[in-house]
Amino acid sequence: MLCIGCIEEEQRGAAARSGSTAAAEPPGTSVGCKFIQLYVHNTMADEHRRRSHKKKLKKNKFLRQLKFHAKKGNHGKGKQLSEDEYNYYLRVFEHMKHVEGEEKEILVQNFFCELVREGQEKNLASNQIVSRILDDVLPLADVKQVQALAKVFAEDLRPICTDSYASHVLQTLLTLSLKYAQKGAVQKHFEETDGGEIKENIVAVTDEQQEEFSKFMHKVGRFVYNNLEDFVCHTYASHVVRSVLEVCSGVEIQDAVKSSHRSQTNHALLKDEGNFLTVPSVLKQLVQDIAIRFTKLPNLSEIICSDSGSAVLQSLLLVLNDVEETLCETLVAHILQHGFNGVSAFYEDKFEVGTQVNIPPLFQDNPATRLLEVVVLCSTSNQQIEIFQKYFKGHMATLVQHHSANFAVQKILSAWKEKDTFSDVFDEVCESLLGAAGTNYMGVIHAFTKACCRHTRYQWTCVKTLMQILGCWEPETLQKQFAPLLLRMLTYEDYQARQSEHNLPPVSLHGALILQELLNFRKPIKVAKSLLEMSVGDLKGMACNPRGSHVVDAIVLSTTLGSKTRNEFMEKFKGQYTSLACSKHGSRSLEAFWKVASIKLKTKICNELVVDELKLKGNAFGIIIYNNFLVDMFKRGDKSDWQQLIDKAEKKRKMFDDLLVPDEESELKKKNKKNKKKDQVKEIRDTLHDDIFFDTSGDTALLVDT
Repeated sequence: MLCIGCIEEEQRGAAARSGSTAAAEPPGTSVGCKFIQLYVHNTMADEHRRRSHKKKLKKNKFLRQLKFHAKKGNHGKGKQLSEDEYNYYLRVFEHMKHVEGEEKEILVQNFFCELVREGQEKNLASNQIVSRILDDVLPLADVKQVQALAKVFAEDLRPICTDSYASHVLQTLLTLSLKYAQKGAVQKHFEETDGGEIKENIVAVTDEQQEEFSKFMHKVGRFVYNNLEDFVCHTYASHVVRSVLEVCSGVEIQDAVKSSHRSQTNHALLKDEGNFLTVPSVLKQLVQDIAIRFTKLPNLSEIICSDSGSAVLQSLLLVLNDVEETLCETLVAHILQHGFNGVSAFYEDKFEVGTQVNIPPLFQDNPATRLLEVVVLCSTSNQQIEIFQKYFKGHMATLVQHHSANFAVQKILSAWKEKDTFSDVFDEVCESLLGAAGTNYMGVIHAFTKACCRHTRYQWTCVKTLMQILGCWEPETLQKQFAPLLLRMLTYEDYQARQSEHNLPPVSLHGALILQELLNFRKPIKVAKSLLEMSVGDLKGMACNPRGSHVVDAIVLSTTLGSKTRNEFMEKFKGQYTSLACSKHGSRSLEAFWKVASIKLKTKICNELVVDELKLKGNAFGIIIYNNFLVDMFKRGDKSDWQQLIDKAEKKRKMFDDLLVPDEESELKKKNKKNKKKDQVKEIRDTLHDDIFFDTSGDTALLVDT
């Protein structure tokens, strides 16, 4: 099942499918058809350029702001530059957008030469525009230039870590250092041959350079460790702490924890690599040291209530959950006992005696609530039960209607591990779903449905509850309206009223997501019947909708729907196949049908498409369907060749699908490896105690009881 949370189909367009336009051109394609294909290809290229232009708007806006402030005599935020310096760096920033290949490399080299000539690398990095340029050019710079800048930064790290702009450069240096410290790391360069052609040259990173990068990462990591208490709540230094955690673990923290787009792109670990990053053992030890250090900090409650401190703790837990599960369990236990209790006590003291509080005090604090979501995700099953009993049970009706606490409810539903203990959570949430729907927090209902699907428990009760919320449970004749009501998240009365006014809302995001989950229930009978009862027009509208098209995917891919039901659903679109083919998202639905359709149904589809051949050829999406379904070959009369090519293409597709299936044995080996790590880390737990302990030297030996 494809998730539409990101609405990836908003990015689906002509450019994404242009590669398939040229594939498998039917024999005997006419000149006119080729002309149409060329026209469509150019149209797709134009659309791609428009999309690329949108991505540059944000950068152009920043550039316009820089020029606007320069006219007023304000030469950048941070360290002030002279007018000549500011104009030079402004030109560099602007030219970086318009050059590629060797020209870009020359521009980068000239920029670094100017930077070194000034001898003010650290000071200039504290200027807004220079910091932005460094962030962009460091991945393109020569390894020696990156090393030189890292060496300068390492001389005095404190002002770099706490600076609003230089700290970003340090984060980029850390991620690049890990990249270049990998075994077999290389860097690409462009050079012009004697014939004037641009040739790509690959240069290997030497062992000495890799060793220097490892030393730089270790030095920054140790410095952050020694100053953890000062940095954890610092607005800018806390981001460096989080980068250190990523680099020392090789785990890229999810974007939801990262506060800015810049953190998700420039400072991302794996944006260039698709493979696992190997981390030197000396850096792995730093993650454990930082985790242990957190258990010794005396002001844990204050850290949790701080936006920066909460984000650091979230990052640490996510990293530990991936590389050190036992230590993660210990840290969670410490946060529950010494962190959240202190936060709750603080807010309880603020309330006057006799004041009735509807939700636990912990949810009064937004950073603490965000941390609780990650704590739930990283907890063991026993810890999850403890969290539920303490913070959720008895308060669910209020929490699902709270603007921030409802996300914590979604998280505990999606992260709940034990199937046998799910009943308590189910009962609490089930009774409160109507309140969530009333406040329009539909994410709770989606998480609730998803949890029932994952645990394969209480699925019939879940369907019944949803029907009751939508007002179509009784009488039974109304149950056929379940799917259309759910798609738009409207009650039966609201749906009828708005339908009579011809004012139905579009397909709801959460409605489509919930419907996808229901189609993967063990017995999706009610949902399937309701879908089959929908009119052809409504089904077409769903299939041509960017959200509804994913519901079609769920129907096609569902393992619990019978083939008879699936075929009956696809047959409902008879007479609408051409309309689907000429729609951006409808063509996607038609392709989904094609993957599972029998040769008999494929023949019916092509019979309809042949009639509207000219319409397909004149449409940007229809021409792709026309080529992929080999309609030109189909219309010639001899279906055996057409069927042979279709079968061959289907076998090739299935072969690639099998390659994409995760190897179960490798997953089992990975799990066994984690279990071995648990035994290795078990000794660390014995070193933890509740005494307050300060370490300013950074010596890990001080953290072990003697």
